[in-house]
Amino acid sequence: MKYFVDSCIWRDFYEGRFSKSGRDLGSAASKFFAKVIKEKHKMLYSEDVISELKKDYSAEEVEKMLSIFYLLGLLEKVETKSEEHREAMKLRAERELPYVDCLVAIQARNHKAIAVSQDYHFTEGLSDIVEILKPKD
Repeated sequence: MKYFVDSCIWRDFYEGRFSKSGRDLGSAASKFFAKVIKEKHKMLYSEDVISELKKDYSAEEVEKMLSIFYLLGLLEKVETKSEEHREAMKLRAERELPYVDCLVAIQARNHKAIAVSQDYHFTEGLSDIVEILKPKD
């Protein structure tokens, strides 16, 4: 099984975040990653997700965040193709959604992966593009 993990899940995991309503997002992300490790599933990411993380974290922090998954061979980088970029830009304009969310959905679909996100944009705006799971699921 392959998952394309949205940047919000990496943040939840790294920061141990809670939602505004008090849900323990960090714990859900940690349990999801533990399952990935136990079952040796692949996680996909792109440079666009890394760039999004680097808006809030240093390169060293991003490396630290991902390091265990690199070491275990569970991370697979996918390159953004020009047609994926164009499709994400079009989808962003049509649906008024963040570009990176659109791109993650498109790349997950193209690589036959499940998108993992907590973002409302995914569950409500992109579920017709790709299968989407929340970490708790």
